[in-house]
Amino acid sequence: MRIGFLSHSDMSIYYFRLPIMRALKDAGHKVYAIMPKGAYEKRVGAEFECVFYDIDGASINPLRVGKNALNLAKALAPLHLDMLQSAAHKSNVFGTMAASMIGIKNIFCLVEGLGSAYTGDSWKHKILRFVLENLYKNTLNKAKACIFVSEADAKFFSEKKLCDKDKIKVIKSVGINCTDFAPSPELAAPELEPLKGKKIVLMAARALVDKGVGEFYEAADILSARKDCAFVFVGSPVKGKAGFSTEFLASHANVFYLPWSDNIKALLNASYIYALPSYAEGFPRTILEAMAMAKPCVASKARGCNEAVCDGQTGLLCEVRSGADLAAKISQLLDDENLAFNMGQKARQIAQSKYDESIVVKEYLELYKSFGIC
Repeated sequence: MRIGFLSHSDMSIYYFRLPIMRALKDAGHKVYAIMPKGAYEKRVGAEFECVFYDIDGASINPLRVGKNALNLAKALAPLHLDMLQSAAHKSNVFGTMAASMIGIKNIFCLVEGLGSAYTGDSWKHKILRFVLENLYKNTLNKAKACIFVSEADAKFFSEKKLCDKDKIKVIKSVGINCTDFAPSPELAAPELEPLKGKKIVLMAARALVDKGVGEFYEAADILSARKDCAFVFVGSPVKGKAGFSTEFLASHANVFYLPWSDNIKALLNASYIYALPSYAEGFPRTILEAMAMAKPCVASKARGCNEAVCDGQTGLLCEVRSGADLAAKISQLLDDENLAFNMGQKARQIAQSKYDESIVVKEYLELYKSFGIC
């Protein structure tokens, strides 16, 4: 079969879609990566034929979405695809439109989280939600199935009637390679050499308000008198979105700042705790990575985070938008090394038994097979 994987980001294809794409390729199918050009296009192109298209990533204006769909339909038509798998709001909407225009019969959509539209209640947030939900109501039911990475998001779409109940499928997380992500004394993180001897409290995320970066920095201030730990933030600003500047991130006295790095595995290996005080997630990949590396996590009680972290078993949950409660939970684990170690071990066990990418890939293949694909 001829199968396309559609994304609004080449980075998303590279980090999140390659395992299932490889499995389909190994099964003898022709697999295409359909994405905008970017920093990861050569890495994806080394394994798969790439089809590039342009997208206005900053707008969900229905007219703009329609134009994106038309442009995408022109790019897809020569491929004669039997199946299209899309991911993320914009790709799901205009991807389904484009696929329907040219008669692709098997369309699968993946919702990895509700996004920033659902983290605030301003008039802009309300308008964004209204437009997005109406676009989904008019497109999702053209798909064979709509896949969710969390139970909460699946329930939300069902209750809002954004998708037929019988089309909703839950496959938790995007998976993690637990063989690759494994604790090792050989993993070096030279970036953290200045902090040698400290218990590292690590956060890695886009530098957005909704990720809880402000609360992480607030917690660092609250615990600044402690000499046994160091807060480390790894991430970069995102153009056009509410967040923090490089100047702010790098100039804070109580947080050691590193720009976004592909060395996250080694950074986790050198860390004591992983923190993610996000306002909302799908099923956060960074928590999965921390779990696989046997690190306890302190995350918010927000949607997605509270499904990824088992409170009291693999980590601790704090109140959303509370730097003080984040600091209290981090302090609890700093003070109890046995508790932190045991939580980390439990986290790795769960990552291996539930979320290893081989398990997640098998779930996708079984879903496709139920529709006569693969």
